[in-house]
Amino acid sequence: MSARITIAGPNLQAEHNHGDVLAAIETGPSHMPAFARVLSVADMKAVADYVTQKIAVMPLKEGDLSGGGELYREYCATCHRTAVRGGALAFVGTNAPALTDKSAALVAGAIRWGPGPMPKFDKSVLSDDQVDAIVTYVKYVQHPASPGGNTLHWYGPVAEGFAAFAVIFFLGGITIWIEKGQKG
Repeated sequence: MSARITIAGPNLQAEHNHGDVLAAIETGPSHMPAFARVLSVADMKAVADYVTQKIAVMPLKEGDLSGGGELYREYCATCHRTAVRGGALAFVGTNAPALTDKSAALVAGAIRWGPGPMPKFDKSVLSDDQVDAIVTYVKYVQHPASPGGNTLHWYGPVAEGFAAFAVIFFLGGITIWIEKGQKG
């Protein structure tokens, strides 16, 4: 049995959002040309219908967040780091891309398709539910809750603590300077 050849890349196989597909057709993200001046609105809607109903064969649903975190750390974190910020792959001389701005469809499709040096994880390795859990975890890490205020771009507690210390030290210095000026 021969492998099925398709032009559907990883993001099209999991793209169920009609609006996202229409936007991509109109504006042409990354390497894809824009078709707003070439296709009519009816043609663009027909293409979006075809993509979301025929090409999007990968189901995407909300997965288990904690299980997704465990699976992500096991299968993905070695290259994409635990904060989905990407990293160097010395063994192939390239960088694993950051997943901070990637859509759920692209993440799910890349897991199954394995673009570039990334291995593909077929259903014998990761089930659809496990892929959903990983995608849910990546979406959470992309936009985590921030109950403490400004995140300082998620640099971590040491950098955030140093920034707080610097601000307090600066304000203390200003206060001392003002007080000394009043007594002179």
